[in-house]
Amino acid sequence: MEFIFIIVISFLISFTWVYYFKLIDLFEQEKNLHIIITFILGILTPFLIFPVDDYILKPLGVTDSDNPTFSLLYYVFGVGLIEETIKCLPVIVVLSLFKKAINEPMDYVKYICISALGFAFGENILYALSYGEYVLLGRSILTVPAHMFFSTLFIYGLVKYKYDGSPLRSVFKYVLIGSAAHGIYDFLLDFEIVVIGVVLNILFFFLIISAFITILNNNINCSPFYTPKKVIDQEKVRKFLMAFYIPIIILILGFTSLYKNIDTILSVYLPLMLWKSSILYVLIVRVSRFSIVPKLRKKIRLEFPFYYKSTPDRNDFHLFFGLLTVRGESYNEAAIAVLYEEEIRVIPISYTKIHLDSAHDGIIESKISAKETSIYVLKLYLNQSKTNFKHYLLKSKKSGISHTEENDPIVSLNSEDPKNKNKLIFREWVVLKRKK
Repeated sequence: MEFIFIIVISFLISFTWVYYFKLIDLFEQEKNLHIIITFILGILTPFLIFPVDDYILKPLGVTDSDNPTFSLLYYVFGVGLIEETIKCLPVIVVLSLFKKAINEPMDYVKYICISALGFAFGENILYALSYGEYVLLGRSILTVPAHMFFSTLFIYGLVKYKYDGSPLRSVFKYVLIGSAAHGIYDFLLDFEIVVIGVVLNILFFFLIISAFITILNNNINCSPFYTPKKVIDQEKVRKFLMAFYIPIIILILGFTSLYKNIDTILSVYLPLMLWKSSILYVLIVRVSRFSIVPKLRKKIRLEFPFYYKSTPDRNDFHLFFGLLTVRGESYNEAAIAVLYEEEIRVIPISYTKIHLDSAHDGIIESKISAKETSIYVLKLYLNQSKTNFKHYLLKSKKSGISHTEENDPIVSLNSEDPKNKNKLIFREWVVLKRKK
């Protein structure tokens, strides 16, 4: 019974993130067969570690050491580099069998992450059988996502080389970065002073969340299949991740209460839940927040996925009673994108005539990018016959109340400055409502 439970929970953890990629892959979905093959091959990859360790690394004297410097080097090159290279094997196999499977930047990251999730599934089973199923709680929140983060960094140089025209050295640069991230993470888990190691490990985990989401966002923005009608529904992604993670945690706690004892729950699980629940919250919120701006590539920065904001907005996600704000777009752009090329009603919010004298019909004709944000071009009809019209520029509202009770988006209505085309003149706030 315990073995079946470990397999089921391990699979649900990995499946949660496999399906996450289906939700965020906007423009060109992968075939389920390719995903299944990659995942199954990924499950087998942890078992390649043993012969590599026994017949290559140990005979060469590549092992852990009491010396912190040598220990770190071991984790970077003897663990990180080896494991990340092995995770690439399923991707190579799929690319060899299905040459057209990878045809956009996001595909490289997606396939290696699915391979990493297969790897994590197999590794979770091995760890749970060796140390007990309680390790699955911590691994589900930290280790499984971390495997994706390392693999994403590891392969990003290849993406930049192939699609951005970066020099070949960028491939090796990110191979080293991915291996180093993996090695540092494992090194901190094995830190001599446990409490310090745990704290540093969590802080490091937060740093690589930001790197991971930046790479995903860059790859989505640069898809050759881009269409302005599609954006990621942030709320849908968050709800999905919560809908899977909460039952997983409940199942682990329930199994422990049935087959272990109450002391184990009180001494092991509750302390874990108290501090890992906040980590899970940051993780889910941050990996759901994207800014879909065509061709926009942001630099990867070492930053935490949260920051101090003196005046938090209503739509922000907060930590520690509002002291910290989780990074990312605060407004779900999906509400505007679904209205693209649809007949809409543009309704002024103010009862006084600020700019528009009344509600007008219109249509969103195009989407452009400017200063790392999306701007929608609105064709506003000034008469009922639609023979007279004027163009405006719409921007999403990122602070305060961003939508009505009917969930219609509130946006800023702007005109182009005739003296400076790079500047917008704000006219007023309006509500966009689809015509019935």
